[in-house]
Amino acid sequence: MSELSCPVCGSPLRLKHRLKFNVYQCANCRLLNSDAKFEHSFQSDLEPDARDSALKVLRVMNFKTIIAKLKAIKDKKLEGLEIGSGNGWWLEECKEQGIKCIGIEPERTYENYHQEKNLDIVYGFYPDVSPKKQGGYDFIIFNDVFEHIPDINSLVESLKTDLADDGILIINIPMSTGFFYRVSTLLHRFGFNNSLTRMWQFNFHSPHMNYFNESNMKMLLEKHSCTAVDVFKLKSLDLQSTKDRMLADRSMSKLKASVMTSVLKVMKPIIDNSEPDIKAFFFKKRQ
Repeated sequence: MSELSCPVCGSPLRLKHRLKFNVYQCANCRLLNSDAKFEHSFQSDLEPDARDSALKVLRVMNFKTIIAKLKAIKDKKLEGLEIGSGNGWWLEECKEQGIKCIGIEPERTYENYHQEKNLDIVYGFYPDVSPKKQGGYDFIIFNDVFEHIPDINSLVESLKTDLADDGILIINIPMSTGFFYRVSTLLHRFGFNNSLTRMWQFNFHSPHMNYFNESNMKMLLEKHSCTAVDVFKLKSLDLQSTKDRMLADRSMSKLKASVMTSVLKVMKPIIDNSEPDIKAFFFKKRQ
C-alpha cells in the first residue's frame, strides 16, 4: 500500500484515530484528513428538520457578521456564489441585505423551501455545475462546506477561475484547534468515541474529509496564490438551541442531550475564552 500524503503540504500522513473511518494527521502542517466517503443515497442519522430549528439563530448571526466584514472590504453592489447552500439561509440573508447571490446545492431536500423563498439555486456538484458570471464573482463563499470536500486542490483552482480578480474567497469552517474538537479528542483517548465521531459527522451522509487549523488553511491557499486578508472568530454555541441541535442526531438520547446541555451552560465562560471552534477566512488572489 502506498504512503498517504497530505493534500496541503505533501508530507506523510500518519494514522491518528480509528473510528468508523480512519483519521490521519500530517506530520508537518498538522492537517487532519479522513478516508471517509460521501454517501450519495443522502441517507444518514441526521434529522434535518430538528437540526435546522436548532441552528438557524446561530447561523444567521454568523452570516450577519460575515456580510458586515465583506461590505467593509468591498464597498459596492455585490454579486456572489455560495457553494453548498443547504437550507438557503445565507441566500435569504443576502437578499435582505441587497446582495445578489446564486447558490449551488447537491441535495434537493430543501427544494420546496428554496422555491417558496424564491432563492436562486442550481442543483448539482461544483464545479460540474457552475453558473458563470462575466468577469467573475465578487465573492465565493463556503459555509460549513469546505471541510466536506475531498479534492481540495482541484477545488481551489476551479474557484480561482470563477472569482473576479479582486474577488474574495470566504471559507467559514470549524477548527481542529477549537475547544470542542480538543475535548472530543481527549474523550476518545479514554475510550469514548461518540463525540469525536460526531465532530467528523461520520454517521451522516456527508462526513468531514478534513479538519484544518488556521496555519494549514492559509498554507493551502498560499500554495494556490491566494493571500489571507482577514481571519475572525464566529460563534459556535447558542445555549437556547443546544439541546435541539444534539437531538438532530437520531442516535442521541433525550437524557444524554439534557445532561450535556447542562454541562455546557456551566462551562460557557471557559468555552468563550478558549481557542475558537469556528473561524471565517477571507482570501484574495495574488495578481
